[in-house]
Amino acid sequence: MKRINRFLIAVLMLMTTSFGLRAQLDFDSFLEAGIQDANKLLEGYMQPAFEGFGYGLASGWYNTAKPHKVLGFDLSITVSAARVPTSAEFFTFRNSDYTNVRYDGGTSVSIPTMFGPNLGADDLPQLTFLDPDTGEEVIRISAPTGLGVEEDFMPFNAVPVPMAQIGIGLPKGFELKLRYVPEQTIEEDGNVSLFGIGVMHDIKQWLPGEKLLPFDLSLFVGYTKLTSQVFIDKDLNQLGEFDASSVVAQAVISKKLLFFTAFAGLGYSNYDIGFNMLGTYTTETSSFTDPISLNYKNNGLRTNVGVRLKLLFLTLTGEYAFQEYNTMSVGVGFSFR
Repeated sequence: MKRINRFLIAVLMLMTTSFGLRAQLDFDSFLEAGIQDANKLLEGYMQPAFEGFGYGLASGWYNTAKPHKVLGFDLSITVSAARVPTSAEFFTFRNSDYTNVRYDGGTSVSIPTMFGPNLGADDLPQLTFLDPDTGEEVIRISAPTGLGVEEDFMPFNAVPVPMAQIGIGLPKGFELKLRYVPEQTIEEDGNVSLFGIGVMHDIKQWLPGEKLLPFDLSLFVGYTKLTSQVFIDKDLNQLGEFDASSVVAQAVISKKLLFFTAFAGLGYSNYDIGFNMLGTYTTETSSFTDPISLNYKNNGLRTNVGVRLKLLFLTLTGEYAFQEYNTMSVGVGFSFR
């Protein structure tokens, strides 16, 4: 099952780009417990990674409420870090939720998620995996540990999401924003592609006495979709699929003072993320077809505040979004008109 571990590493590298995150999981044992239990365990373990990525996709769309003039444009690169809340560093394993996996020390126990602490075997609970057909014990192992991202990579526990985009001014106070990464091949392991489109519209122009108002005011809506495919074993036609989409709709207000622009937004965002392992996988005792299918989705209120510094054509941006996974973003770009 080393090929499955390799697949997950590849997918996480697509998700986080800057970090070669390595999950220390015994996938043989997970699948030996059957598809239902394997999906349940992976769903709890991987939840903060995928949810954090979903929240990160909604960030970095704008740094002012004032659309470009016609044919004005900007090009920007943003890195967002969706902070994993303390409550998501562990998930609760309950014996009643599983058929072929159990914790013998009680009815439930807390287990680190992927973005939980990196604990040693002595600090992790022992899980017993049973044969789905006979009910006999197959193996007893330590529960999976976290990656310890906060300890090894970052000053705080977060899922990083990089993004690049361009904005173009249109007539009537509109601005079009595009995110686009054509299909990129990762050596011979798979591919990843991304598309996003956003529209900002100046609504201040429709307000009475708009020239007297000392701020800019716009509405914004944006959509982003990322897809990837990674070969686990090309010869065996084993394929992994990852897709993520996000929608954000907000009212945006900003105020410029000399070189600085302060901005804020209030509205709604959602994400929908799927993670699948396709093909036939054989363990020591069983064979499984398309064994893993996970889905994460959520929506809610999103509020963000930020500041932009513009020096001639260069822009530097910092933003903080308040949501279930609070998200910090920093960006650099070039803006004309």
